[in-house]
Amino acid sequence: MPPRRRNQCRQQSAAPGYRQLERRMSLLAWLHHLLGYGGTAELLDDIKQADEGFTPEGPSHVYLRLSSRSVRFHDLTERLAKYDANIRAHLAAMNAGRAETITLRYFQYLAALYTEIYLDCYCRRSPSVLLCRLNDFVRQHNIDCRPNEHYAEFDELDLQKLAFWMATGSGKTLLLHLNYRQFLHYNGEHGLPPPDNILLITPNEGLSRQHIEEMQASNIPAARFNPDAAGGMFGGTGTVQVTEITRLVEEKRGGGIRVPVETFEGDNLIFVDEGHKGSGGNAWRSRRGGCRRWPDWRWAQRLRRERLAVAARCPEGNRVHL
Repeated sequence: MPPRRRNQCRQQSAAPGYRQLERRMSLLAWLHHLLGYGGTAELLDDIKQADEGFTPEGPSHVYLRLSSRSVRFHDLTERLAKYDANIRAHLAAMNAGRAETITLRYFQYLAALYTEIYLDCYCRRSPSVLLCRLNDFVRQHNIDCRPNEHYAEFDELDLQKLAFWMATGSGKTLLLHLNYRQFLHYNGEHGLPPPDNILLITPNEGLSRQHIEEMQASNIPAARFNPDAAGGMFGGTGTVQVTEITRLVEEKRGGGIRVPVETFEGDNLIFVDEGHKGSGGNAWRSRRGGCRRWPDWRWAQRLRRERLAVAARCPEGNRVHL
């Protein structure tokens, strides 16, 4: 059995009622717990001692570091090798057309690994099982902590979103490319139909152009969203349709390129870049509220119709999970 999770709840260093951001991240804490770490600092201090990249034999140096620890990773021990192989395959596909290959930094690898764990748990065992596991962890945490340090329990809709909060220049765009491949891998592995739409929402046209260029460099089909194109939204199976948040409206009025959110019916995989920008403005909040009212955010009646939205965004409110 792994060692009891370290209780960091009482390590307060600021005014009463204030908690550092990491201590609000219940999903992150659960993932740390699965690997036997008490927090991000402990994890990074250990993993940064490993070399970066993959060995000539195949496994990554980070995986070898993790697997050499005496901690037993709950039910992940045998699956870590699979996750590592998946990350290597996805990265190789992204590097296939690049003159200068990408090597993941240790923190980028960990973000990709945590995404592997989450998607595997979500797709392989069904979201209901994942929900039970997460809330069992939350309840145990809350028993150990003071009331103002409690985590909120997850609900079903929470499981349809992942957020990555990372520093500028830390490689969020690269991780978005990995997340695209990771989602399609697990979606296909478990026999689920492909998403009806794959969307990338950006703050402005400049970032939209930049994303399309970078996705093409990573061998990911991407194009500007064109509502007048033949076949509607699709530029081909698996194509990422890129548009700006300012083009999404609840109701189409007047001229210009504006897209009612009801246009994107069905099951959608949605990426959101720079989701924190404009968080203080009512217009951004309104449009993002519209995104959450798209059909794909609603919990489907049948498990096979469920979809996971992997959002590279900074979530609103107090419930920050990853």
